Amino acid sequence: MEIEKNQIFNLWNTNGRRHDVLNALKLYLEILWEIKAEYPEETWKRYPESLAQFLFYQKALDYSPEIFKKHDKYDGFMGRLGSEYSLFLGRNPKWLTNHFSSGDRKVLDEAIEARARHYTSNLVKIGFADKQRALSQAGFSYLKNQLERDPIEAALPLDNINLILLRQMLKLRVFSQRDENGNRYFYSPFCMAMFLLLNNQTIDKSSFLTIVQGLSPYLPEEQKEFVLSHPDLISKIEKSVWEVPVNPIKELMSSDLLSPEIFHKYIKNQKSGLVGSLYYDFYLCLVKFREEKSQEAFEELMETLTSHKVKLEKAFGYGKAIFEWNKHNPTSLEEFWEKNENHIFFTTTNFNRDFYEVFFKSSRVDDIKEYSDTTERILGATGLFKFQSLPELAYKEALSLIFDRELLNGMIFGTVSEKEYQAYEESADCIFRSSLSVSAILHYDETQIEVVTNQLGALLGADGLSAIRAKLKSRISREFAAYISKNYPKEKVAKLLSLFSDRNNDSKIQKQVNDTATVPTIYEYLVGIAWYYVSGQNFDLYNSLNLTLNADFEPVIHAGSGEGDIIIDYEDRTVMLEVTLMNKQAQKRGEWEPVLRHSLNLKAAREPKETMTFFIADELDHNTINIWRAVTSVSLESTNTHKHVDGVIIMPFTNRQLLSFLKSSVSHSAIIEKVKQSFQKVPRITDTKWHEEIIDSLERLS
Repeated sequence: MEIEKNQIFNLWNTNGRRHDVLNALKLYLEILWEIKAEYPEETWKRYPESLAQFLFYQKALDYSPEIFKKHDKYDGFMGRLGSEYSLFLGRNPKWLTNHFSSGDRKVLDEAIEARARHYTSNLVKIGFADKQRALSQAGFSYLKNQLERDPIEAALPLDNINLILLRQMLKLRVFSQRDENGNRYFYSPFCMAMFLLLNNQTIDKSSFLTIVQGLSPYLPEEQKEFVLSHPDLISKIEKSVWEVPVNPIKELMSSDLLSPEIFHKYIKNQKSGLVGSLYYDFYLCLVKFREEKSQEAFEELMETLTSHKVKLEKAFGYGKAIFEWNKHNPTSLEEFWEKNENHIFFTTTNFNRDFYEVFFKSSRVDDIKEYSDTTERILGATGLFKFQSLPELAYKEALSLIFDRELLNGMIFGTVSEKEYQAYEESADCIFRSSLSVSAILHYDETQIEVVTNQLGALLGADGLSAIRAKLKSRISREFAAYISKNYPKEKVAKLLSLFSDRNNDSKIQKQVNDTATVPTIYEYLVGIAWYYVSGQNFDLYNSLNLTLNADFEPVIHAGSGEGDIIIDYEDRTVMLEVTLMNKQAQKRGEWEPVLRHSLNLKAAREPKETMTFFIADELDHNTINIWRAVTSVSLESTNTHKHVDGVIIMPFTNRQLLSFLKSSVSHSAIIEKVKQSFQKVPRITDTKWHEEIIDSLERLS
């Protein structure tokens, strides 16, 4: 991505910010895919040239009602269209000329289509779509959860989603604008993050994120050299982020009172004009207090500070109080002046210049804090970066063999020609949006790949890629089990599961688990943990979950892949848990087919091993219960292999019933045995030719 000088890069547009970043990326890709399938001729242009942006926003509201709760302008727009909606969609020329008002055109562009552009810009930033919102190779891989692994990737215990994000972050470059010689400079945040953690035993989270988020391709060459030569001098590197020179602005050098026009030209809030007006009010209060130091001026300043505390502290206080004063008890003018007379706002002889400089630096601090939130989430979702305590790398010793320090050193900063930039980021077949593997991105040839895999084998005492992967997965499974025991004891899991029946508890649940994940994803995670306790902790939970976890072992997104939610391989049988928060009505539409398909395919794949599916929902539809019961009586066919399958067992349980098993310590073996005994009583329908017989008899009558 390209940024301007002194701009902080971001991976997620603040307009439409949501915590479930990975789920949002997949959802937005799905919507673009649907629009292309339904309206293949539409391009990513504004109405009336195209419907795509309007349709995107409409589908985003439909698919995420829990996220987009307030959309008054869209509702008003649709209400005014009323029965003319079909004319709007058809872009009838006569209707456009005579009935589509300029006011509605403005609402459509600024309140509907603009949001579609903002939301999908995040796909462009991470390389999942081009600027015309056509899905890239990388975006398609993410949407379909598909990729081909190179030998090094095959050794890593990461799922496809982890790996796709790892590839994109490894390729991500933040580019400068083109200079007078036609060159561009770049900075790689991911390589910097890896470089810092491979070269340091400990680094606090604030410093780590400040450096990764705050460095820039515009950094002077001598500072770039210092960063690469002294990765252990964290405080000095961090200082280079904060000490960015502020370019003097001629219009702000005057000592005269700034007009609103000049003020808002340079001191503004990108998200809201109202906040920008607040900044000007604060400026006027300070000017008056500097000149008068009267009680009236003091009270006006205090009123402004107290009424808009958070917004002003972000803009002028580096996230903290701008002045020293007693927030809980009234502060007198004399006391305030005694504590703050040496503040730069009162000592400077060039108030306009220094007011802007404080705003510039404070806003920079706020931007780094705000944008690093998404960067942290995506780094964690690669499966490599842990953040729950101090930032650290998962299996650091192994990663140090894959990501050579000297190689990373050469990838953090660089210079390219405009032609190279176009090939990397802008052309139709550019590198950034491709599906290049980790080895290809690192420019490893077959010899280097063999060297790395041999070193990994020697480190782990394993021979071959499958053995290396097995060793790493085994280590992570043990770490995950220890993490669950510490962070999700049985009592906590029971308490959390009891919250899901009331969807008003969603934010509380996300706060206690991971607000990056959707509530259904968290429910699936906790059901898996609950069954782990019901099973006496005697199966590999980590490898049973069909979820993408971050490196801190928290869920981030359902991984998909066309299999069941949780597949547990005991020694003597396989149990699959299919988990949903859909209500009774939605279960009929959304669960009947996939649950049956997953159960059939599992039984066909595991035979002669016994299999059983438990369908777990907050509430159960009567027909769903009995249809699952009836399924066991008939001969069916696997959708994967078309193999005939008999005696499929799908047993539904409510969330309340699972909680009862957990609290009462009912064992999994007892549950399985009781279910098995009951389903064995269901009479089998052995007449598999009944359909043909009816057809034959009717054909004889014709």
